[in-house]
Amino acid sequence: MDRLKENGLIESLYDAALGHQAWEQAGHQIREYMGSKTLMLSTHDPLHKKADVVLTLGMTTQQVQAYGHFAQHDVWALGALDRRIFGKALVGEQVVDDDAFLRSYIYNEYLKPSVDARYMVGSLVRLQGGNHAAIGVHRPHDAREFTPEDAERLNRLLPHVQRALEVRQRIQVIEHQTDAANLVLDRLSLGVLLISQTGQLMHVNAAGEAILKSGDGLQRTQDGVRACSRDDDKRLQRLICELRQGSSETRSAGGHLRVRRPSGQPAYALMVTPAGPGLAGPASSPAILVFVSDPGARIVSDLSVLSGLFGLPPAEARLVLALMAGTPLPEIAVQTGVTYNTVRTQLARAMARTETRSQVELVMLIARALGGVAPGAMGGAA
Repeated sequence: MDRLKENGLIESLYDAALGHQAWEQAGHQIREYMGSKTLMLSTHDPLHKKADVVLTLGMTTQQVQAYGHFAQHDVWALGALDRRIFGKALVGEQVVDDDAFLRSYIYNEYLKPSVDARYMVGSLVRLQGGNHAAIGVHRPHDAREFTPEDAERLNRLLPHVQRALEVRQRIQVIEHQTDAANLVLDRLSLGVLLISQTGQLMHVNAAGEAILKSGDGLQRTQDGVRACSRDDDKRLQRLICELRQGSSETRSAGGHLRVRRPSGQPAYALMVTPAGPGLAGPASSPAILVFVSDPGARIVSDLSVLSGLFGLPPAEARLVLALMAGTPLPEIAVQTGVTYNTVRTQLARAMARTETRSQVELVMLIARALGGVAPGAMGGAA
């Protein structure tokens, strides 16, 4: 019966780590499996002196908050940490002498009067990046004490607790990066559309949302995004289709096109390109980025973003944005009122700052960075 419970509990741990269920569901199974009244699971970042309580059961909100004060007096956790005991479940007396525990500040001021926790079995486990996790289950004064056999039961779960928490940690990093990328995207006047391998819209920044809602040239549909003009839409869908086909080594590098607007305003300039690896998440299929440039939009915020990401001065940032819109160098020179040689010099400087080797590589690097991929993640030439 224990093995059946263990297998179900292990599945719950990974489901919780992946966000398929609440951690509390796995916690209730752990508590039942260990025959405990209370449970606490937390992760710790010693470098930044941060702790994250993943899960508590059998404790009130006030009791959990109070632990923040008593944590520095937790003789069991500190004892295990001082002795560098990781990955091994131990009953309380194996770490701290019972008499010393009963005389301790945390027991007399917190565990005994507030939580009613007398007996404990727990462990510290190492996590990536120098972090560690602490898991502890507790029984009250009128219960039987934990035995080495109880510790062995918890021991069998520890590798899965460790891996589940590492999965949770990696997902949190990805979510943080995605949130940060979305904040950058929403500062852009460029419309940015992220399209999945199946053609569905996965993310649209604020400027892109406004463009789609206006229905003036581009519109959102059930199967993705469409151009209002039939001819423009054929070209757009062909570019997207070419990017969806083949492997990462053989599929198209994308392209540019103009999309006419029924209002008669200047056409949108679109750049369609493969997204960098990992933009849609580690388990997702390759995604597609569509950048939409509106000639009438202010680009002050875009210049600021490019300056922040790559240190590009305004002239070079304007050049990059024009290249992303598919504007050739001679036309950029005319539009900006400088000579063609000046534009070539600006291009060379922008390539030097971004450590790229061609105009195409420069544009691809900027596009993927604006789409949410760190510049260094791209690797070699596009």
